[in-house]
Amino acid sequence: MQQDELDGLPLEGRARYAVLDVLQRARSLRLDWVDAASDLEGGSGDPGWPGALAGVFDELGADAALRAWEWGWMPREALSALRKSLSPEAVRAGAVMMRGQLARYRDMQLSDRWNVQREELAAIAPFAGVAKASAGLGRWDRIVLWGAVLEALDFLSGLPKIPKVEPLPGDLLITHGLGVAESSRVYEKIRALLAKAESTDSDAEAEAFTAKAQQLIARHSINEALLSEAGQGKRDPEALRVIIERPYEQPKSELLAQIADANHCRSVYWPDGGFTTLIGDRADLRSVELLFNSLLVQATAAMTRVGSVSAKRGKSQTRSFRQSFLASFAMRIGERLRESAEDTAREYTEETGTDLVPVMRQRDQRVDSRTEELFPRLKFGRGTRITNYEGHIAGLAAADAARLTAPEPITRR
Repeated sequence: MQQDELDGLPLEGRARYAVLDVLQRARSLRLDWVDAASDLEGGSGDPGWPGALAGVFDELGADAALRAWEWGWMPREALSALRKSLSPEAVRAGAVMMRGQLARYRDMQLSDRWNVQREELAAIAPFAGVAKASAGLGRWDRIVLWGAVLEALDFLSGLPKIPKVEPLPGDLLITHGLGVAESSRVYEKIRALLAKAESTDSDAEAEAFTAKAQQLIARHSINEALLSEAGQGKRDPEALRVIIERPYEQPKSELLAQIADANHCRSVYWPDGGFTTLIGDRADLRSVELLFNSLLVQATAAMTRVGSVSAKRGKSQTRSFRQSFLASFAMRIGERLRESAEDTAREYTEETGTDLVPVMRQRDQRVDSRTEELFPRLKFGRGTRITNYEGHIAGLAAADAARLTAPEPITRR
């Protein structure tokens, strides 16, 4: 566009053209984002120029966020991807833009998971939108903000397409059922037991609390499956994503996979995205997430109690030790969880005379079908290599200390 044509545009139009031009040049020439932002700030001496830029950033940020939602992303995993690649300032700027987009919806237009993740954005970004974030800033602070916004905007606009696991904001299919499950008596008991397992210094107590929690989870899953087969509250498998935090992402994802497998869920880990997608019944998904968070706390506590590990020549082996520790912990915990779930199912059958095999098989088949629908080209990768014998043995021992042998029988609800 020629200069005389630009001069004929309203201030907002010139600001939009300037932002898009800077973004294009920055991508092609690999410009420093702060330098690009400085050029943008100096693009006009009009007193309304900063406000016009902020308005354009709000529009482009909302468009980029909406595109991310339409391509399967939700705020939690988008933030995780931002953190893996960008500066802390750009992460906050991305949160500001995503929060600005979601501010367009009322609570009832968002599912429970969207509402929870919108609150998580608010904890990171105090402002919903760039215009609010830039209000009252001086010139240099605006340049820093513009640079972070440009960096985040460029990244959000390039996110790849992934399977969609939740209705879009404003979608007519949105339901608000998670809150009921979360406030139920069984989940209150599970959370309380896992909190006790995490806080105690006694391995025996942690074992007992975790065992009780897993048995409650298994019993709850059976009850939900029977109700579903009877046509009461019948529902299709759902999906949610769990962020796998650094470090030791691979063995952590394997721990989650073992827990999911023992509780009638499937898991698909994407290393580049930094998260695992879980597929299963809504109640099972919540149970797996709760148990994963608790066992990860327990494993980490046991692992860090060992401290740093060095070879005879003094070279640190801490990383290989911890990698092997977590991988072996995950493997053994999976065995224990499956044993506990099978014991609970057997107890239920003996108590009630109900044949659970066809009921749970049908649930598993629906979960497998949903997994194939979401991931039609799914490939199976290798697990974490065990490279440290001491870490391997210590991980097995820690998993045995958290083994899931019930201290007392579970009474029916």
